[in-house]
Amino acid sequence: MLRIAKFLYSIWVAVSFLLLTIPMLLGYLSLKMVPYKKQINGVYVVNRTFLFLWSVITGYRYKIRGLEHIADGQTYVVVINHVNAADMIAVAYGQRVPAKPLVKRELTLIPGLGQLFSLMCLPVDRSSTESRQASKKRMLSDLKQGISMLIFPEGTRNRGQHPLLPFYDGAFELAIEAQVPVLPVVLTNIREINEVDTLLVQPGILEITHLPPIPVDAYTTADIAVLKEQTYHVMEEYLLKNDRFFAAQNR
Repeated sequence: MLRIAKFLYSIWVAVSFLLLTIPMLLGYLSLKMVPYKKQINGVYVVNRTFLFLWSVITGYRYKIRGLEHIADGQTYVVVINHVNAADMIAVAYGQRVPAKPLVKRELTLIPGLGQLFSLMCLPVDRSSTESRQASKKRMLSDLKQGISMLIFPEGTRNRGQHPLLPFYDGAFELAIEAQVPVLPVVLTNIREINEVDTLLVQPGILEITHLPPIPVDAYTTADIAVLKEQTYHVMEEYLLKNDRFFAAQNR
């Protein structure tokens, strides 16, 4: 009976979200008429407005922490752990730094959602060296214009028993080259909403925590591995202490 209820609820969540993409798409399109630098703030407002309304009708709630760590007017490379499909909602509403996400090109091919990703994100073809280099150049340009970037440093969803997959270098190389701090953001207890390897979801609390930013002033490109390890450690430590899935494993 519970599984049937979850199945019906999951259909409602998916259908209502797809319907929501229509006004969101119109909102993103209208932002094309404003200067590029202001578009990111506009996307942030569109996301928060419509996802708040959607959360009301689907029963999702948010617990957002660490806002005191965000400095007004500061540009960041925001790095977030990647768990499942619920991440998209948690990040779009609860991550409180207006930032342009880097996403894999395959996401832009999803009917409906693909158009949203194409408008609000920077797609990259990970199989193409040329595409990766072009994306890096674009991100560096944005960072130097004061536009924050959002990157999932694991590169893919973590379906394992460990809090984090190994990080790629890209986010940390960008932060050092642009000389902007890294802002670690951690999603906790997301697996309670959308379990690993299932499309079924249930209502719950999306938890988003902004950890203290990590300055890069003293780092050069020779220190990418050091910055990556430092960021990995603080995010892993937080997950082990505050995510019920991982905390239970360590009892």
